[in-house]
Amino acid sequence: MKVLVVEDDEPSRNYLKDTLLSQGHETYVAENGWYGLEAFKKHNPNLVLSDIRMPKMDGLKLLEEIRKLSRSVIVVMTTAYGCEEYALKALRLRANNYIKKPLRHMELLPLLKKYAAIIDGNKQQDKTSDQEKKANFTLEIENNFEKISESVTFLMFIMGNVLEETDKLDVRLGLIELLTNAIEHGNLGIKREEKLNAMEQGQESLKELYNQRMVSPRLASRKVKIEYKLNDTSAEWIVTDEGQGFDWKSFLKRLETNPLQMESKGLLICKYHFDSLEFLNSGNQVRVRKLRSLK
Repeated sequence: MKVLVVEDDEPSRNYLKDTLLSQGHETYVAENGWYGLEAFKKHNPNLVLSDIRMPKMDGLKLLEEIRKLSRSVIVVMTTAYGCEEYALKALRLRANNYIKKPLRHMELLPLLKKYAAIIDGNKQQDKTSDQEKKANFTLEIENNFEKISESVTFLMFIMGNVLEETDKLDVRLGLIELLTNAIEHGNLGIKREEKLNAMEQGQESLKELYNQRMVSPRLASRKVKIEYKLNDTSAEWIVTDEGQGFDWKSFLKRLETNPLQMESKGLLICKYHFDSLEFLNSGNQVRVRKLRSLK
């Protein structure tokens, strides 16, 4: 994929550039928002990684200008410790994600892999954009992280062209977060602290954590069910895992009062990807909706 890095700090800029090139991505760099906007117009990247606080044109202004030009490009903002409130402003301006500095391979590499799969899925969907949509559909998937992007691509396929392009991107990103959360925290029962500790030790340790859970026949046999429904005003998805659930009422209160300190950034991101998000039953079921544009 084509990636544009916009970062005024030279060591950070070079770190991102070297990491992207090592993963085989076509990479462009810019030292501030003004040059970043020019590079965006010239190269039309699939993904933009931009710092928020920069001279001449900051990342929030750059994001606004990019969204005037494209609603389908993936934009991820980076922010330093102590400036996390800018991350929420970025999400409200339709950034797709944010990463806190210092940037580390353990968070960056999985993110790049996920977005590369999403972009590939978008290309596959474009080839079949004239398919007949379905109004109701149910899909079950196993605890296989490698199949999440493929499953979401299929769900987008059967939805057809009922949403605008920018809404399709929101839905694709949001469903990937929900399915990942359902497998990881729901079906496999992995706690946030367990995941963070494993990630600190590297991707192999994280894989080992997953493998340890999959040794249990009870956990390994669990499924995630996705129910899709379409009506005249919205598209709706209900994602159900077979885990024990959690105290979702307290979670929603914390989400409103102190969102940047949440234990699940994925669910915070989903709040901005969908028009509504609600938990059902014990919390092992979440319903999200995306409103259809009136034409």
